[in-house]
Amino acid sequence: MDPRRREVSARQPKGIPAGGQFAHTPHGHPAVGLRGDLHVDKEAATYFVDQVESIQHEGLKGALSAYDGKLKFTSNDGRAFEIHQDGHTDEDGNPAWAIDNHDCEDPSAATYGLRYESTTENLGEDLASAVADADAIDAFTLNAGSSRYDFRSYDIMDGEQAMSGACFGDIDEAVDLDVMFNHDTGTLSIERNGEPLTGADADEAVRDLVDSVDDEGPEGSPTGRLAWHMERSFRIAAAKDDSPAWTHKYRTAGLTWEDRNDYR
Repeated sequence: MDPRRREVSARQPKGIPAGGQFAHTPHGHPAVGLRGDLHVDKEAATYFVDQVESIQHEGLKGALSAYDGKLKFTSNDGRAFEIHQDGHTDEDGNPAWAIDNHDCEDPSAATYGLRYESTTENLGEDLASAVADADAIDAFTLNAGSSRYDFRSYDIMDGEQAMSGACFGDIDEAVDLDVMFNHDTGTLSIERNGEPLTGADADEAVRDLVDSVDDEGPEGSPTGRLAWHMERSFRIAAAKDDSPAWTHKYRTAGLTWEDRNDYR
């Protein structure tokens, strides 16, 4: 996993600290469409020019607004991301940005959470990755209900090769199982508590995981079934109209975002 990309929490909401150098309150300014289908309100366009420009370059569709010294991006399907300065700095000591997403029906309930740490020049790229990650979590079908494992997180990475990662926690034991899937080579790598597993050990770990969930997926080896789930979720996320452009080459004809609930 590229250490520059993200920090993903384990199904636990984070508090959103106040911060940043701006202290403007929302005034209900009308939206100003600055590029394509990204609608930016006047306050965001006025006080967050550099950040807005970085986000514009990713071609994301949705709305960008400013409130209380923060930015808020809302995707076309209603998923919200808060963008703010939380006190951490980049490698040059400049104030950096955090991107937070906490989608749940009950804000007080435990749920997955995403946090990206970013800089202004990378803000758009990291926001696009955060949107793709949140979509892929919803599309991932292996968390159909396990008697043994808790689904922790799912994330995808844009680099020289497209990678998906899923994390599961053994409910009864202090064991984390991390699975990485390379979409270009179709290969899985397995780690248990940070230690790589290979051969029979990897097969046994994946078999325990797959056999503990309600949905077995296609016939075949447990490793192949898990890879099927991961690849399918990635292609479903890529099928969305507002998915990041770099994912589009992985789209499958006839597979749509609405297919995410199939096999669940």
